[in-house]
Amino acid sequence: MALRRLAQFDVFPKVETDNQARSEKGGLLTFLLTCCLLMLTVSEFSEYRKIKTQYAFSVDPVIETHLQINMDLTVAMPCPALLVHVYDASGQRMHLNDDLKLIPAEFSIGTATKYRAVQDPKYIREIIQAASGKPYDEQIATDMGACRIYGSITANKVAANLHITAAGHGYYGGGHTDHSLMNFTHRIDEFSFGKLYPNLVNPLDNSVEIAESNFEIFQYLLSVVPTTYIDENKNVLFTNQYAVTDSQKSFKEENAAHLVPGIFFKYDVEPISVQLSESRQSFVHFLVRLCGIIGGSVVTTGFAYRTIKFLITGGKEDPTLYTAVHNIMKSV
Repeated sequence: MALRRLAQFDVFPKVETDNQARSEKGGLLTFLLTCCLLMLTVSEFSEYRKIKTQYAFSVDPVIETHLQINMDLTVAMPCPALLVHVYDASGQRMHLNDDLKLIPAEFSIGTATKYRAVQDPKYIREIIQAASGKPYDEQIATDMGACRIYGSITANKVAANLHITAAGHGYYGGGHTDHSLMNFTHRIDEFSFGKLYPNLVNPLDNSVEIAESNFEIFQYLLSVVPTTYIDENKNVLFTNQYAVTDSQKSFKEENAAHLVPGIFFKYDVEPISVQLSESRQSFVHFLVRLCGIIGGSVVTTGFAYRTIKFLITGGKEDPTLYTAVHNIMKSV
C-alpha cells in the first residue's frame, strides 16, 4: 500500500517499450551524443583537477628586516682568487667567503659543476674538504680552474649590491690575482630570494655568460617583489620573486684603475607585494556542472532532433507514432 501511494508522486512518466518508435537516425544521433558527452565529461574532469591561481596586488604589509639570498653558480676561476661581498644601502658590508661554500670544480658550459673527482683521487679529497667547510689545498683548487659558489645568506632587506670579484682587483683587500687566471665566465644554476614554491620561475636559473676577455664586467639589475604564496590547503608562505635585466662590458687593462672586473648583482626591493592564491574546484561543484552538462545536452539534442524532423516532414504525422497512439487508444 505504501509503495502504491509513493508511486502516485512519480513525476517521471514511463512509456511502454512497445510504444517507443526507434529509427536508424535516432540510433546514429544517440551514438554521436554519447561520444560528445564522453568528451565533455573528460574535459570537465580535467578542469576539476586543474589548480587555478589568482593574483592580488597591494602595498607590502609585511614588516621584514632580512632577506634570504640563495645561490648556486660556478665561475671559471679558482676559488682562492675569488671574493664575495654584499654592500647595502645602509652602509653595511658583508664578507661572504666564510658564509658560502666555495667548492673547487672544473667548468663546463653543459655541466658547470662537473668535477674531475673521477679522474684523480686527490680532487676527491679537496672537494670533500671544501664542501665540509674545511681548509683545502689552494694549489689543487687552482689546478681545477673553476669554483662553485653555493649556499644561502641572510642580508638586510634594503637595496644592495652583491659582488663577485678577483682578489686584488676589487673594492677590498686580498692578494693579487694573476691576470691570466681572471675569467668571469659563469653559469648560474640557481639564484633566488627567499623560499621556493611550486611553479616559481627564477629568470637567472640555468643561464650561462661567456667572458670575452680577462677584464669583464657582468652586471645584473634585479627588482625583488615580496610575494605571499597560499596553496590550496591554505598554507601561507612568505617569499620573493624578481625580474632582471643584464649587461656585459669589456675593458682594457690600462682602465683597470677605474673599472672593476667581476660579477655584480644589484638588487632593490619593491614596495608592492604580490599574493598568489591557489584553489581547486570542489567535488560537489564538479558533480553539479557534470549533471547540468549531460542533462542539458540530452534535452537540447532531443529538441533539435524533433524540430529538424518537423521541418523536414512539413508537420505531417509520423505513421509509426500514429500507429502506436492508435493501438493505445484501442486497448483502452
